[in-house]
Amino acid sequence: MHHVFPLTVLALLLALCAALPAPARAATSFLAREGDEVLAAEGDLTTRRAPCSTFKIAISLMGYDAGILIDETHPVRPYDESLNVAYDMWKQPHDPVMWMRNSCVWYSQATTRELGMERFKAYVDRFGYGNRDVSGRRGTAGTDDGLTRSWLSSSLTISPEEEVDFIGRLVRSELPVSAHAQEMTRRILFVQDLQGGWKLYGKTGSGVRLLPDGTRDEDRQIGWFVGWARHADGRTVLFAHLLEDEDDNPAPAGRRSRDAAIVKMQRLLGVAPGEW
Repeated sequence: MHHVFPLTVLALLLALCAALPAPARAATSFLAREGDEVLAAEGDLTTRRAPCSTFKIAISLMGYDAGILIDETHPVRPYDESLNVAYDMWKQPHDPVMWMRNSCVWYSQATTRELGMERFKAYVDRFGYGNRDVSGRRGTAGTDDGLTRSWLSSSLTISPEEEVDFIGRLVRSELPVSAHAQEMTRRILFVQDLQGGWKLYGKTGSGVRLLPDGTRDEDRQIGWFVGWARHADGRTVLFAHLLEDEDDNPAPAGRRSRDAAIVKMQRLLGVAPGEW
């Protein structure tokens, strides 16, 4: 016996489907490399974007090299109520481990202020970091904005290829700072145990997209996750993952990029998804 689906019900279902919001779209770029061998290459890997909080890796190297940062738990910086920050987790004293874990902007800015613009710019130049432009947002007078915000969807930009090169020099202790600075920076980064003897180290970054004229598109996010995976036998895979929203998506782009990157790395390393 044949059942005829009522047209009214079918029309209602079609109307409901049409009313649902379309899935948010995002472009992704992903580079993974072991030594000189490229294991994965996806999307645009050469165009520079703002590093956002992945630049905390560079700030950490500067801070430890200059003696401003001491170890995992020193210095502890008190929270200043006048900062009026957006996130509750930032409204507390922070040490270097908490700074990196919570991606706390005010701790970064306190560190770069202690460095001062001359030393800050010199480190960026020595690192050969991206476009090396720490001038800050266009139209902003003075240097304070560049010293405290140049990496936050502003003047400083870096490509996924350059992120991987920078991370590689950190992993190999080849950056022009002390061995202590490089070791401490590696220690305070995000660590995730994977199956099969792998550990994953990395840093997220979230910001907004920059238009060709340098203005900010506040409704479109970018999200980074950069770092490396190391096996117990010493095998090391470097990676950079970038997500660029094409639609408004309120979920933090850095976390979304991290989650997507971990899944891709699991597949690349032969670790079953979901086992982390």
